[in-house]
Amino acid sequence: MTTGNSRRRAGAAPARAGRVASLARRPRVVGDLAAKLARGRLGEAFRIARVASGAPDLGAEKIVSHRFRCLWLCNPKVASRSIASALLQADPGAEVVSGASAAALLEARPELEEYFSFAFVRRPVGRALSLHAELRFAEQRNQGPQRSAKRTKREWFFARYPGLEDARSFTAFCRWLSSAYGSDDFADRHFLSQHVQIRLTDGRLPRFVGRLETLDADWRTVAARLGMPARPLPMLNTIAGWDADPGAARAVREAAERRVAPAARALLEARYAEDCRIAGAERAGAHPKRAGPA
Repeated sequence: MTTGNSRRRAGAAPARAGRVASLARRPRVVGDLAAKLARGRLGEAFRIARVASGAPDLGAEKIVSHRFRCLWLCNPKVASRSIASALLQADPGAEVVSGASAAALLEARPELEEYFSFAFVRRPVGRALSLHAELRFAEQRNQGPQRSAKRTKREWFFARYPGLEDARSFTAFCRWLSSAYGSDDFADRHFLSQHVQIRLTDGRLPRFVGRLETLDADWRTVAARLGMPARPLPMLNTIAGWDADPGAARAVREAAERRVAPAARALLEARYAEDCRIAGAERAGAHPKRAGPA
């Protein structure tokens, strides 16, 4: 994020409610843990226990702009770097808040309920493709003599989540997302259900939910609502070298989604059924929730 902005941590850590209950709902995880302990595989048992004792990662960044009286909820893998950059450029004094769910932030600072809240979502197929491609790219980039000493995102994911290291193909990755270990109970923010990440107090959605698939038009809607200059969003995800041509980026994304195998698509539509509803049907042009009253 841009330096010079006010940063806060709303709470010491993301909400941990339901941690024990989530483990109880996952007999597969409990069974795996018992089996590893019985066989004396303590390292593998510890790895499972570490995941099972976790909670959904709801601590993705939020940006609070007092100048524009708005609250943006980051939804990772949905142009989040571009949106954050645009907001901080428009309001260098905005707060970047991390470490808590949106509901926890609003509970701690109820005055923000009056601010215009917004977030962006995307079709689950495209989001899963993006994460899978990023993990594969990180693996290729970090091989050979140029290997970085710093742990890559891929290594962190694979070390933390059992079974993920075997999910090489995209269909296998979708099967893993549909498994106990890929569930929302223990999910990292990058594959947590989008609707879980962006919900406000009492489970409400933000006043405006835009779509990546119509990002340019929806960002103009947000900018107009806030009275902010409607400059084009910067292209900051350069994994595929698309930063110079947003139109090419969109075409590549759409072509990749069309090539997804029916089995993988069905897995994602079941795993992220609510996200599919909010983001719009896979083949329909339905728009999600639009801007509400001020």
